[in-house]
Amino acid sequence: MSFVKDMWSVLLLYFIGDTLTTLYALQTGNFYEGNPILSNIFHTYGFTSLIPLKIGFLFVMYHVYNNADRYYWNITRYSVACIGLIATLSNTVTVVHG
Repeated sequence: MSFVKDMWSVLLLYFIGDTLTTLYALQTGNFYEGNPILSNIFHTYGFTSLIPLKIGFLFVMYHVYNNADRYYWNITRYSVACIGLIATLSNTVTVVHG
């Protein structure tokens, strides 16, 4: 399998879904970043600093893809996809009800 083919759910949920909903929610003013590390980064560099952070995480995922056996790679990619789903849903609910 190729990396991109393996990553479709992560790309859709974690990278695109979470990034777009986070950036939108933060711009509404009704939402705050609960992660203190990200909150500090956003305060210092702005909300768009999320994009290079996500790209950096993509390199971490590629490293795991190349170095972990298939079992651990599957656990990693499905876990990150689930985190992306939860974050996207949480952001969406915050925007809709905010």
